[in-house]
Amino acid sequence: MERLRRVEAFFVRAERALVTGLVAFMVALAFLQVLLRQVGQLTGAPLSLLWGDTLLRHLVLWVGFAGAALAASSDRQFAMDVAAHLLSGRRKALAALLCHGFALAVCALLARASWAFLAEERSHPAILFTALGRDVPAWWLEAAAPLGFAVLAFHYALKLADAAASALRPEANGA
Repeated sequence: MERLRRVEAFFVRAERALVTGLVAFMVALAFLQVLLRQVGQLTGAPLSLLWGDTLLRHLVLWVGFAGAALAASSDRQFAMDVAAHLLSGRRKALAALLCHGFALAVCALLARASWAFLAEERSHPAILFTALGRDVPAWWLEAAAPLGFAVLAFHYALKLADAAASALRPEANGA
């Protein structure tokens, strides 16, 4: 379990770096787009990066999944845990076990489905845009979904293991 904790710590550091780097890049790219459009209006020649807005839209998914993974790793995800405040001891541990198990199952199913979608996209590649003389296939940016759901499933698997350990602890069995 300790090795998995180190792997999770690595993932958390990578997720933080990804969110920070992507948000900084997105702000800079959006600012550049605005600047180019303003200069274009002043000069009468339309200026902008044709692929900029498309890339920004797709990067929102990457930031969203990385942020969701960060939230899941620290139990800060959006939750409707009204009953958690009413439960204690073993019942609370069992409720956590059920919730994390459900979240793991949903994320695993969504990872599998999005991986199948990505495989289909790769078999019939569509070019999302051309930047700097290179074609960028759509599946490169659509890979956010299967990777994001897989990382979320990993975090929830660790939470499930923690919840199972809590449910089996003698002090949790007292209530």
